[in-house]
Amino acid sequence: MIGGTFAGSKPRNLAIAGPDLAIAWADGHESYLPLARLRTECPCATCRAELERDRQAGPLRVVTQRPEGRNRVARMAPVGAYAIQIVWEDGHDGGIYTYELLRAACPCAECAAR
Repeated sequence: MIGGTFAGSKPRNLAIAGPDLAIAWADGHESYLPLARLRTECPCATCRAELERDRQAGPLRVVTQRPEGRNRVARMAPVGAYAIQIVWEDGHDGGIYTYELLRAACPCAECAAR
């Protein structure tokens, strides 16, 4: 699950780079976050409830086809000075991704060690 503590992390630049959200941070670090993971772990209440329901369903998983555009970004918009809102091509727009959450989600070895 996305999470962690990286207080004060601020991006200088955010861009879509193929299957990733590329972030250049003010401290010089760069993160490449898979869009599929960001969409799957959307922090909105609806998606969190869906994830919890899936966890409680037990070991049997029924996989349904996801809507086209689910992992593609239609647009991004800043939310104050602390987050971005991602609007996905499938129309979902409920997730507010804080900069702290995005920095904590960085999959690189340096960030994972924190």
